[in-house]
Amino acid sequence: MIKRNKLSIAVLIAGGALSSATVYAEPEFYGRFSLGLVNTYDQSIDERVNKIENQSSRLGIKGKHALDNNMTLVYQYETGINPSDSTKPIFSTRNSFVGLEGTYGQIITGTFDTPLKKAQAKVDLFNSTSFDISKYLAGEVRHKQSVQYQTPKLMDAFRATVDWLPAAEADTDDGFSASLEYMGDVVGITVAMDSKVDGDSGIVTKKAEQLNAVRAVLSVNATDSVKLGFMVQQAEGTEADKSEEAGWMASASWSLNKMKLKAQLGQGVASKDATGADSDASLTQASLGLDYSMGKNTTAFVYTGVSRYEDGAGGTAVGESRNDATTGLGLTYKF
Repeated sequence: MIKRNKLSIAVLIAGGALSSATVYAEPEFYGRFSLGLVNTYDQSIDERVNKIENQSSRLGIKGKHALDNNMTLVYQYETGINPSDSTKPIFSTRNSFVGLEGTYGQIITGTFDTPLKKAQAKVDLFNSTSFDISKYLAGEVRHKQSVQYQTPKLMDAFRATVDWLPAAEADTDDGFSASLEYMGDVVGITVAMDSKVDGDSGIVTKKAEQLNAVRAVLSVNATDSVKLGFMVQQAEGTEADKSEEAGWMASASWSLNKMKLKAQLGQGVASKDATGADSDASLTQASLGLDYSMGKNTTAFVYTGVSRYEDGAGGTAVGESRNDATTGLGLTYKF
């Protein structure tokens, strides 16, 4: 029987014939459907392109189960779904893990975001859209093979996280990711680093190569309705990837009744390309958006913005640039 946001599961154990039944604690069943209609003007072909954008739709199940010695079993299985594109896999693994937590913190293993990726917290106001920071900042990694330890909240404000990423191949070094957070009522600060973590996105970095990165994030609750966010980052390739990149982002939101106005500006610049040659490649994005709450679990959204590619970014040639204008609108439903 499924109740709202809860799923009661009875598991029957059979040995040739049904012999016993075990009832487990109720996990939470949750999900998100988020789709938008997006119109982009591509200057390189002087045409407008329309598409349906899937914004990280997902289904999941998670829960906790009390154990002996003040320990708790924690688990989550989350799969991405793509209602808008039948050519892509129906399901894709998102943050999924099993572990233990207690007085001394939490340890989990599975597939989940690295501490550096999680450091963005909620300052990326256009996450999962055409203006996601992953367009110009490397390190947005969800690693498929991880062991993570997180301390309990210390002095009611600090928390540290360390992620070990065992290499899948014998001749490849293990990766590590770590972060230190300060969580105040008004100000939040996170410093994070990746060491030899398989890369993702960025301006010229190779997605398949390992990267080193350092990220610092500042969030400010200026008032009850105004939130500010800032991020800076430096990333470089390892081994065959000689690229070096830096980037930054600033965001602001203002909540008014059922509406939230938001704005974001960010840039990624490569000083060296993957071969180690000097580079001026850059991507700059500016975006504005409005979210409107239509109910407890449903939000309508509209956004618009410009992406400027220069000197090798986004397929441009050195000395050339391109401006792409994008507008999107859609609905997000969570349960």
